Amino acid sequence: MVKDKLEEILNFFDPVQLNSFTDSSYRNDKGSIGSGIIINNHLKTLSSTDRFELAIIFVDSFLPDNKGKDTQTAQIIREEIYKLKKVSTGLRIADLGNLKTGKDLNETQFALQEVCILLFQLKVNVVIVGGNQSLTIGNFRAIKEFENDINLVHIDSKIDLSIAEEYYPDETYLNQIIENDISHLYNISCVGHQTYFVDQKQINRLNEFYFEHYRLGVVRDQLENIEPVLRDADLVSFDIGAVKASDAPARKDNSPNGFFSDDACRLARYAGISDRVRSFGIYETDSTIDINHQTSKLVAQMVWYYIEGFINRKHEFPQGSLDDCIKYIVEIDEIEIPIVFYKSNKTQRWWIEVNNLPESTGSEVNVIASCSETDYFKACNNEIPDRWWINFKKLR
Repeated sequence: MVKDKLEEILNFFDPVQLNSFTDSSYRNDKGSIGSGIIINNHLKTLSSTDRFELAIIFVDSFLPDNKGKDTQTAQIIREEIYKLKKVSTGLRIADLGNLKTGKDLNETQFALQEVCILLFQLKVNVVIVGGNQSLTIGNFRAIKEFENDINLVHIDSKIDLSIAEEYYPDETYLNQIIENDISHLYNISCVGHQTYFVDQKQINRLNEFYFEHYRLGVVRDQLENIEPVLRDADLVSFDIGAVKASDAPARKDNSPNGFFSDDACRLARYAGISDRVRSFGIYETDSTIDINHQTSKLVAQMVWYYIEGFINRKHEFPQGSLDDCIKYIVEIDEIEIPIVFYKSNKTQRWWIEVNNLPESTGSEVNVIASCSETDYFKACNNEIPDRWWINFKKLR
């Protein structure tokens, strides 16, 4: 069964050309990622004996301004990843090669969807590097095969959601997910947007569905407070344009403002350490406008931090129970039901229990959402935490 699935997966990939490396110094460094990674290459394809827990998918085309031409972006980032030191000698990572792109974006999205479905069936975590951010659609639709209430985290300087009747699908992929997959969607969290790029109508549209949105300044002021949002994600889609232009120049129309490179790495680690995240994608890098491979190096380091988070997963809720937590019950004047918090004895992380009012739906429903210690202190000060309020409105 594993053999059949693996053979089917590899049909979607061009193997890595080992003789195309411009820098193969990783081969002489036994401590490098490249020396230990399982490579689907032109000399030896993967076999059923090659077991791995994490797969990297590279995509090289469909950056709009390149008109489908091969920019070698995938290969440049691959080489930067290979040169980094191993995160763990025990974690098995596979480089599946470059995803074969179809004649249009829809075909490429479908190919990614099929690959991710097969990998998820094999219990493999997925990292996607390169290509257009609308590939997130294929990734999302793969997760639909396994989850009903999906949480998507969209990290970008803009909100890829059009409020016009006609729009460009490759630039507003959130419209397609909302319009076609709303029955499987629980939450979209837009993280790091810059207000001068965002129309108020876009915010209003998100608010209609009680989706979350966090401005760049709010996130950067206390970056640790965004960790619960990433902890609740099923997939994370990161547009490299969320990083300021001086730190990541390889993105057309990037902004002088944005996350710093170390912020991006911290966000990647938050995604990696989440027990829920199945896949992490970093999109929109264009090596033809990079400077000294600076952006490619940043993307490689973000992948490294995601892996570092991945190997440090604690298997807490929802993978484990809340039995090993301290339970706190806080009453707030404005609402009829107390708010219940849980604090992990192992990691000191927090969760919040959200219950609807039975008369609002006819039955009691509850959700456990990740939160921060700040949310608990707000409740103790008789304030309704935002994480409680937005989930409560969803339940209603």
